[in-house]
Amino acid sequence: MTSLDAPRGGHAHTSRIIHRLWLTDDTFTLDMECPPGFHFHAGQRIRLTTGGKTRDYSLIPGDSSTLLTLLIRSVDSGVVSTHLSRCPMGTALNFTGPGGHFIYRPASRPAIFIATGTGVAPFAAMCRTGVKGFVMLHGVRHFNDLYYRDLVEPAADRYIPCLTGKPPPLSSSTFRGRVTMYLQHQLPAGPYDFYLAGRREMIADVIDIIDRQFPSSRVYSEIFF
Repeated sequence: MTSLDAPRGGHAHTSRIIHRLWLTDDTFTLDMECPPGFHFHAGQRIRLTTGGKTRDYSLIPGDSSTLLTLLIRSVDSGVVSTHLSRCPMGTALNFTGPGGHFIYRPASRPAIFIATGTGVAPFAAMCRTGVKGFVMLHGVRHFNDLYYRDLVEPAADRYIPCLTGKPPPLSSSTFRGRVTMYLQHQLPAGPYDFYLAGRREMIADVIDIIDRQFPSSRVYSEIFF
């Protein structure tokens, strides 16, 4: 993940890897120890360093207060993600943070959460800390790429998978096409609070649509890659 306001400096912490769970062929979750006294707001992230390289990851509260979870896509050319996908349990991790301002702000306007791929991570964190009543658009290619659906869907007023591949339909709410197509043709006019997380190109395209079709709305964004 990258962002214009990525963590700069911040407190240094050390943790250990506790568990790795593969969700698809190239995406996994990593549970690690929560350092003593470490606190963060849902939507914030850490900057992790390994092999002389750094990478930012959104934090998801673990199943217990002693764990933190990362959602990671392994990239062949990615030094950090490759290391995290292979290193043994108990490996020490150094990171700084938390950082970032991609935090849910309750308002009278409806909240529209839009994610592509692993960009759903900060929204999963928000749901795990009690955020409810939003509309969620998750853009992926295949059904198996709908990470954290079981957590996000129950918390949402509407959960809309936007699929561009060719899996069988998930449900009657499944939209065949990109999140941008849904916004252009399905979302009713009105002012919203848009929260965008994912690919840089998606965020740029969505902001352009918002400027044209939802001009009284607010936008909060987090660029993942």
